Formats: sequence, C-alpha cells, structure tokens
Amino acid sequence: MGRYTAKAPLKSFFRSDMKFSFLIFLAVLFFMPRVTDAFAFQEKVSISRGLSHYAVGQMYDLLGLTERAILEYEKASQFDDASYLIHLRLGTDYARLGMLEEATRELLLVNQLNESELQSHYLLALIYSNTKEYDKAAVEYEYILKTFSSAEPQNIEIYGYLGQLYYSQRKFDRAIEQFENILEVEPSNPDIMYLLGSLYLEAGYDQKGIDIFKIAVEIDPQHDGCLNSLAYVYAEKEENLSEALDLINRALVISPNNGAYFDTLGWIYFKKGDYQKSLESLIKADSAMEDPVIYDHIGDVYFVMNNADEALKYWKLSLELLPDQDKVSQKIDNVNNEQASK
Repeated sequence: MGRYTAKAPLKSFFRSDMKFSFLIFLAVLFFMPRVTDAFAFQEKVSISRGLSHYAVGQMYDLLGLTERAILEYEKASQFDDASYLIHLRLGTDYARLGMLEEATRELLLVNQLNESELQSHYLLALIYSNTKEYDKAAVEYEYILKTFSSAEPQNIEIYGYLGQLYYSQRKFDRAIEQFENILEVEPSNPDIMYLLGSLYLEAGYDQKGIDIFKIAVEIDPQHDGCLNSLAYVYAEKEENLSEALDLINRALVISPNNGAYFDTLGWIYFKKGDYQKSLESLIKADSAMEDPVIYDHIGDVYFVMNNADEALKYWKLSLELLPDQDKVSQKIDNVNNEQASK
C-alpha cells in the first residue's frame, strides 16, 4: 500500500489540472464574444476618431485653410488608412499647395482602394500633364473616357475625345475604332467620315479612306474637306486626275481662299505634267499659308523645270519648318552632289 502513496498526489493533481483546464475552456467560450466585441468596438472608436478629424479637415477646406485641413486628414488616415476619401482629400490639398509628389502618392492610393473614383484619375492626369509625363497622363484620361463611354454609349463626344487622345499618341487603329463607334451612332455624318477617312490614310488604309470620302461626298456634295481629301489622294496615286481636278475646283468654289486646296490643285497639275499651272497654284497656296508640304511641292516643280537653285531654296524652307523629312533631305543631297560633280 505504501508503494502507491506517492502516486496519490499525482493523481489528485491530474484531476485538479483537468478541472482547471476545463474551466479555462469554459471561460474562453464564455468570454470570446466579449473579446471579439471589444475588438469591434475598438475598430469603431478608431473609425469614429478618423471621421471626426476628416470632418474638421473638410471645415478647414471650406474656410480655405488648406494646410490645417491637411493636418486633420493626416490624423484621420492614422485612424482609418483604408478610407479612399481621406486619401482623395489629402491628394487634392497636396496638389493645391503644389506638393505634387505627395499628391501623386495619395491619389495612387485612392486608385488602389477604389479604382472607379474618377476624380483621382482626373487629378493624376492634370499632375502628369504638368510634370510633362504625357504617357502617364494619357493613361488616366483613357480610363476616364472609357468609363464614360461605357456608361453613355450614345455620347459621341466621348468617343471623339478618346479618338483624339489616341491620335495624339499615334495609336491610329485605336483612334479609328473610336470614330467607327461614332459612325455606328450617326451613320450619315459626313464630318465624322472626313475625320475617319483622314485617319484611314494616316494608318495606310488608302482604299478605305477613298471609299469613305466617296460616301461622304454623296451624302453632302458641298463638304469641301472631303472633296479636297479625295482629290489629293487621287493626285498622290496618280489616278483619276480629271476627276480629282473637278473635285478640287468644287472645293475651291466653296472655300476660294484656302491655301491647302490650292496646294492640292497645284499638285494635280504637277501630276498631269502642266508645270506652269502647277507653279501658279502653288504660289497662291504659299501666299495663303506657310506650310512645309507646299514648299516641298514648289521645290519639286522648280526641279522638273530645271531650276535647281529655286528648288533648293524651297526644299530648305520646307526643312526649316519641319526638320525631320528624310525625302526632302535626300532631294537636297542629290542636287548638291550633282552640282559638285560638274
């Protein structure tokens, strides 16, 4: 019996420990909701404090006290960092004070927390434009315009803005898509056809450009822009030159002092081999507007009329207005080399 006396306390302790553990288990089960409630209550308190600082910040904003407003919004963000509205206010006020780096940081946070908040995209676009980060600005404008176009699919102005944005980025296919969207809404709009046709030509879709200009002229025979564009394409391709001459003369009746139209007329005469009439028309174009294409054309006419000095003069004038013209530079080099070899 004595051998088991040492085990008695151990057995007693084990039973006591089990009772203690069970009591702890019951206590946890009983108090757990209260602990959870405590955390939830603490979170509510934190958010409430954030809201109070946010409200004070708005008051300072209304009074024009931007720096004080920023201090309150910064305190608010310490209590509720997940609120996109607080970061939006901070970004706006930082931008107002010219603190563009800080503003950008806050507005990018807004985009992370709530991408559909358009004001942050708009402010970022303005900031990026100000700092000459045009590609980044374009991304923000694109998001805004795409959002509007989805919300208002019949609003052709939005497609137009988006198309212009893509054109400025030389994303011609995307620009074309936007103007095609407009044409779906307004299928008989010759002004949109004119813009779309010009884009087709810019992107290298010449036949599409020709086709849409033809349709536009059928819809509106007095659309001088389409008349001129169609005539110029024919001249460039050296086809339908008689029709091209008729088209440009119709355009000049509508707009008799248009330098671009006289350039087209001169270029058609050049392609027809009537160099004197070509030069006369191009000189009229030059008197109406200063343009590198007109100077290039005048240089070409003088060159075929065996007046190399005048040709060089006008090609150089063309390069002064638009330096990066490889074809014009090559013409100048060819004449200079030929003169040097004599």
